[in-house]
Amino acid sequence: MKYLVLGSGLQGRTVAYDLLEHDKGCQVIIGDVSEENLALAREEIKNENLQTLKVDIFDLESTAKLMESVDVAVNSLPHAWKFTESFYKACVKSRTNGVITDYWEWKRHYEFDEALKEVEAIVVPGMGIVPGFGNICMGQLAYEFDQLEEGAIYCGGLPVEKGVVPLDYMVLFNVASLLDLYLTDPEVIENGKSAFEKHLTNLETILIPGIGQVEAMKTDGLYSLNKTMKEKGVKRLYETTCRYPGHYQTMKLLEDIGFFDKEPVEVNGVKVSPRQVSEAVLTRKLQKVPGVKDFTFLLVVGKGIKNGKYVQKAYELLDYSDEEAGVTSMRRTTAYPSSIAALILAHENVGKYGVVEPENVFVGPLFDKMVSELAKRGVIVYEK
Repeated sequence: MKYLVLGSGLQGRTVAYDLLEHDKGCQVIIGDVSEENLALAREEIKNENLQTLKVDIFDLESTAKLMESVDVAVNSLPHAWKFTESFYKACVKSRTNGVITDYWEWKRHYEFDEALKEVEAIVVPGMGIVPGFGNICMGQLAYEFDQLEEGAIYCGGLPVEKGVVPLDYMVLFNVASLLDLYLTDPEVIENGKSAFEKHLTNLETILIPGIGQVEAMKTDGLYSLNKTMKEKGVKRLYETTCRYPGHYQTMKLLEDIGFFDKEPVEVNGVKVSPRQVSEAVLTRKLQKVPGVKDFTFLLVVGKGIKNGKYVQKAYELLDYSDEEAGVTSMRRTTAYPSSIAALILAHENVGKYGVVEPENVFVGPLFDKMVSELAKRGVIVYEK
């Protein structure tokens, strides 16, 4: 099999490495506009079946031609719609199946649904941890239940120990995306309909085995579940992000006193945006600290009717970083679902075309395949 991974950042490099490790004999092309990123990929991934190419995703003709030579393309490009849109156009033009690690502006993805169906290609967006594997677990619960009535997703990536880094948090990807997560009013399902709740409110406390108490705050992370679970008759559903106690109170205070305002203020004759200054400071202060072990926690809970009884079931994973290899747990758990999805699409005909949500693809036997592949990588999913 042959794969194209577009974007050689942290996720893209992990996806490429993982495919080479677990689809023996396959070929992987990493494409990026940055020579520096490509050099990092070559340095990090020592494999004769890896090829790196300078690729401009906005050059539709050349990108589509490159896609024609592969079985599956993986989009691990930056968090912006223009990259996603260009990827879709290239998939349609080349009739190539694709996986997207992001789910930015998720409702717009369906703009390409009919075009992909016409060329009999499938693209699965949002294949990280949440959105991504969390969606898949919720989809599996809906698949197993006669009627799923309620659901909740709890997810977080944190240092194993409290008190070793500022705010008890390390930024493992992008501060701008982190603040977007905190400052966006979350969309939830309530009484079978969409509703919005106020951001940075409504905290609940949960216990993570071996870690202790964390606070879970509703965030805007349901994405396509807002559509697919309503279609399946789910009455109540929400997604949360977990942090150590006190973290959200601090972020709420910073918001209240204006540190996240986008409107510029004048400082010594220079106009600056408090939000941009805050992003720069947090990026510098909350960097991953070498040797400080991190973990990723995911708990997906469903309640409903099965075999005539009201039951509750959950899927849970708790994964830790590999400090010796210098790979964070969040990097593992966000990249592996994407690489496994690409592997499955390359080797199996899933019988679906168009823009298809993770929770509508990787259920039933393909859920078992996804979970067994994660286990091969040391990411264990438990049934509760």
